[in-house]
Amino acid sequence: MPLLWAQHEPKAWIIGLQANTSFASPEKLGGNFQLNYAHNCYTTVINEVSVFPYENQTVLEVASSVNLIINNFKRQNFILTGGIGLSVTSVELTDKELKNAFLALSSNTNQNHLGVLFKIKGLYQFKPYWNFVTSVNLKTLGSDFVNISMGINYEFPYRR
Repeated sequence: MPLLWAQHEPKAWIIGLQANTSFASPEKLGGNFQLNYAHNCYTTVINEVSVFPYENQTVLEVASSVNLIINNFKRQNFILTGGIGLSVTSVELTDKELKNAFLALSSNTNQNHLGVLFKIKGLYQFKPYWNFVTSVNLKTLGSDFVNISMGINYEFPYRR
């Protein structure tokens, strides 16, 4: 099934690289690597590892979410998806920063934080199996961790 009708072909594996930046500090750039699985043409499980700067620290984040199609702009080869998932963020936060978090569980050392991730993603196919990807990631850890990312991904279609 071509991307014209679906996010990805069913049972395809997708890899991607993206640059990301926080809305609070757009001058600070980070990046992420994604390994995704398209269960069917409507549902994609997105697994990502991100690295980005925060204060004087380098933050490592591992996230997994499930995205479904919100709208398919067939004639423009553009698909808008949305999803929800979990993220584990490794960053040292103060008690004040933790109070600003919403729905985040933290370790006793304030080093590792489990939070909810809401992802809105756009896919634009520019060549077969190649997509330009952009996403907005809303996180319950706080507004400093809400970010936008842009990059490319490649789909390895399922071969029978």
